[in-house]
Amino acid sequence: MRKIMLLFVGVMLSLGLFAQEGAAENTGAAEKNAGNAAYKAKNYQEAFDNWVAYLNIVDNKDNACVYNTAVVATRLKNYDAAVKYYDLAIEGRYKLASSYLGKATALRAQKKTAEMLATLEAGMKASPGNMKLETMYATHFLKEGQTFQKAGNEAKAAENYLKITELTTKSFKVQGFLSLAGLYFNDGAQILQEVTPVANTDKAKYDAGKAQAKELFQKAKGYATEAQSLEPANEDVKAMVTQIDTELAK
Repeated sequence: MRKIMLLFVGVMLSLGLFAQEGAAENTGAAEKNAGNAAYKAKNYQEAFDNWVAYLNIVDNKDNACVYNTAVVATRLKNYDAAVKYYDLAIEGRYKLASSYLGKATALRAQKKTAEMLATLEAGMKASPGNMKLETMYATHFLKEGQTFQKAGNEAKAAENYLKITELTTKSFKVQGFLSLAGLYFNDGAQILQEVTPVANTDKAKYDAGKAQAKELFQKAKGYATEAQSLEPANEDVKAMVTQIDTELAK
């Protein structure tokens, strides 16, 4: 009986070792390779599914694959998944600027503007001066500013243009200051246009309007000067300064 029990224990140990060896082989390599092949074949859904399976096996401990999964999720317009995997890439500090940009792009597609801007700001802090991040940020506020300007909301337009002037890239700062100069110059010019017809019939109204316009021209000149200090040779800036000076001299 003792010999039988020893044999039984020996069999059990062998089975246990076999099970451990089988588990060790399940590293997710097959899933990862299948995902790679599917990606090369431009079968993005299959690539995504296989990479997700692989990442589940390795507990997301493959930063490159995490990032690639986020990219594929974006291609598939699976924006929730894209945000999830870009977040994991950011946690792993993998391709930080690109990961923040990808996450912001996915959030923009979902019309989650506040989260998109917060992501861009975090990305710019992590990767100072990154042109792609700043371009997306500047483009957003430029469009918003122009929309408010067309609607006649000077305060909101200025608020958006000012955001652009806070960036580190010189060309964006110049664009922000130039947009502010144009905003106040146009407002002043519009006021002058409105009061000019009564210059001879209602002098008090004309004088008040002219004073208000001049104040706006002075404000515009301040922002144009800021732009000029950054890029003295910029032809758009020089044209704006000349235009403002002409009105101020009247």
